[in-house]
Amino acid sequence: MTDGRGTAQGWGGPAGAGEPDWAAMADRHQQEVRRRKQLQIVGGVVAATLVVGGITATAVGMSGSDRRGSTPTAAGSGTPATGGPGGSEPVDVVTGAAPSTPAPPSGAPSPSGSPSVHPSGSPGSGRPSPGTSSTAPADPLTVISSAATDTAPLDPAALLPATATVDGRTWTRLATATTEPCWKATTGGLGDVLAANGCRSILRATYTAGSGAVTVGIAVLDDRARADAVAAGHKGQVQGLVPAGHTSYCTSTGCANTHATVGRYGYYTVAGTVKPGGTAQDPVASAAQADFAARARAALLARGHR
Repeated sequence: MTDGRGTAQGWGGPAGAGEPDWAAMADRHQQEVRRRKQLQIVGGVVAATLVVGGITATAVGMSGSDRRGSTPTAAGSGTPATGGPGGSEPVDVVTGAAPSTPAPPSGAPSPSGSPSVHPSGSPGSGRPSPGTSSTAPADPLTVISSAATDTAPLDPAALLPATATVDGRTWTRLATATTEPCWKATTGGLGDVLAANGCRSILRATYTAGSGAVTVGIAVLDDRARADAVAAGHKGQVQGLVPAGHTSYCTSTGCANTHATVGRYGYYTVAGTVKPGGTAQDPVASAAQADFAARARAALLARGHR
């Protein structure tokens, strides 16, 4: 007899021949489970690698930005962010170094618009080279405005030349003298003004050409303030100077004369004639005295260059 269950279930065939292969199905199930686990593991490793790579790129980008002072690189982008106004240059993510740029042509202004920085002592550095002085030369007028700074010897023969040419005429120095006290070389009240301001001495030199004579006088004071006070109260004149035995001239007021100051000095001229009598005017001498006054001023200022 046959078992009716086989026919009823549709298995057919010998007994047990139509049952599923449970062992094969179990094997396939285990293989599927293992395959899914392997895919999960591989996916996890890939994901972890991507995360670590992103973190590393971000760290490198931020490190490069910190070294250059620029905006940190966006994570994982590999491209540094550019700064806004006043921002830094683009930074290479790997090295942190600014991209090289061509040097500007010679003579072109620097990109920033500010002067280039030079080593100490080089042009444009604003600092003196080693061994050089940054002190500007003293102003000659300042030097001769005080006895404390104007210390060169005072000698009329050294201060005023032996000859002078004025308008094509040669004038020869006839005599020199240094007179103390000052009033002895003056007339008409000038001595009183000089004495009131502490005049130390008067240097004089007389020049002659033909019968004309011009005497240059220099009053020596302690400072410019005293010289200015003498100029403000000026009166009288310097006396003409001649060697002993010569006819005197311009020993009283009335001769053509000039007066001025420079630094701590008052300087004067008086012009006349050395003809007998010594009181006549000499037009040539009178015209020449302005040139002699200018020479005296230049000689005094030259003391400030020593």
